[in-house]
Amino acid sequence: MTSSETAPEHPPAPWDLAGTGHLTTWRVPATQLPSLPPGVRPVLVRGTALVVTAFVDYSPAGLMAYHELLAAVVVRHGRGLALSITDIWVDSATSIAGGRALWGIPKDLARFDGLSARLPDGLIASASFRTGRLPALPLPVPLPASVVQAQDARTLTSAVHAMARMRPARARWTIEPSGPLAWLTHARPLASVVAEDLRLRFGA
Repeated sequence: MTSSETAPEHPPAPWDLAGTGHLTTWRVPATQLPSLPPGVRPVLVRGTALVVTAFVDYSPAGLMAYHELLAAVVVRHGRGLALSITDIWVDSATSIAGGRALWGIPKDLARFDGLSARLPDGLIASASFRTGRLPALPLPVPLPASVVQAQDARTLTSAVHAMARMRPARARWTIEPSGPLAWLTHARPLASVVAEDLRLRFGA
């Protein structure tokens, strides 16, 4: 979606979404991180930051059904911890318009095929997850968080409340080294989970 196109109407906040997430955490050298909003700094341990990547399949059980790929940095904002989404793609123009207007989330359009996202000029990233016989946690796990983004020259904080059954997994990611997530090519994956029965309220 370009600036010359008229943004579609989008639902007001909050958004109640449902689906399944495939998440991996990474250690990324601080020198490789993209820029972050003003007043926000990454949480560093021995010169490395913690980053979360996720493929999320939002189902019709929620407000909207669409696919998503994102990368977010764990940051410190004021006295608390939050996530700052640096890269995100979806296959819904409505989601793009709402994410940008409501929360300053820099959503762009991509084409999805399972756990794979592509731009017209090539792959962004793909992943495979294996859960094997590892059990899911028996009860839904609440995941409160804040998302901090830059919007109109200011830093905007939005509340997120999520709940899911977390199943440990083994993941293998392919990051296109010439693509927009190239900054992750020197990252070290730490842990992966599949978030089943995901329920998410964004902008609560």
